[in-house]
Amino acid sequence: MLREFDKLGDGTFLEGHSIWLNIPFSAAITWAFHTLDTVGESSVNPFEGSANDVPITQISRTIEIDMRDMLDEVNLPAAIVPKNNIVL
Repeated sequence: MLREFDKLGDGTFLEGHSIWLNIPFSAAITWAFHTLDTVGESSVNPFEGSANDVPITQISRTIEIDMRDMLDEVNLPAAIVPKNNIVL
């Protein structure tokens, strides 16, 4: 990338100084890849039970309540409610 940024300034007012643009562009590219890696790591296992995961416990409890209600059972389990707007 150094050679390309050095060629970028040929014939302009940046001649000889455009090579320094390599630093912010490299930092931006590094940040983008780091962010993509972080997002990928947090979505690897969607059933761990963290705040961004699939609320599988709530889904299965709702299915259980619905099925037991269809069978006219009286003692239905309580539904799982969110705590601090997070369903675990």
